[in-house]
Amino acid sequence: MSIPPWVTELFSRGGYLDGEGRLRKRRLVFHTLALMLFVFALYWGAYQIYRAMGWNHLAAISEFVEDLGVGGVALYVFIVDLLILPLSVDLIWPFVISWPMAKAVLVIGSASMAAALVSHLIGRLIGLIPLLRGWVTSVIGGETKRLVNRYGAWAIVISGLTPLPFSTITLASGVLHLTFSRVALASTVRFFRMAIYYLIVTRLIF
Repeated sequence: MSIPPWVTELFSRGGYLDGEGRLRKRRLVFHTLALMLFVFALYWGAYQIYRAMGWNHLAAISEFVEDLGVGGVALYVFIVDLLILPLSVDLIWPFVISWPMAKAVLVIGSASMAAALVSHLIGRLIGLIPLLRGWVTSVIGGETKRLVNRYGAWAIVISGLTPLPFSTITLASGVLHLTFSRVALASTVRFFRMAIYYLIVTRLIF
């Protein structure tokens, strides 16, 4: 029995824009939910192992966060969302679930938003340097450039909530001269995203 084309499309990587530059919403929503389920399944599995071994997860996490500090958490999130790295902000959640929600969302959301604004400004600066402009254009070329050109600041909102590359799109917003105020407003979506993840992760573990 042959696999329907739409199933193959959903499970393939990338390709979030169609030939006319419009978002493939079904594909993007599916990948977003799949990524969330994968991340939370890892947390849940790690917690079950942790509990089975008789460890006091609250004490261990609290000790780690005390050693790392708010500054360490914020720095990790800032670097991950500023640079184009094969890392995820979500790796920090196991170490902040003992924090009150307001504190976790404020620290992680602020660091992520700050990274987006700095990335945008770097993109603006790079756009003025011919030697670097060509290299960055190749990095943000293709789908990312089409997405930002078509949706503007909404591309940042979309990438802030989905698996689309947030740091790459904020950099592209600078190179393509999106308005700073709109980028700042769009970047606040990271607070909403962090709040959702905090609620889900804490409900899974506590």
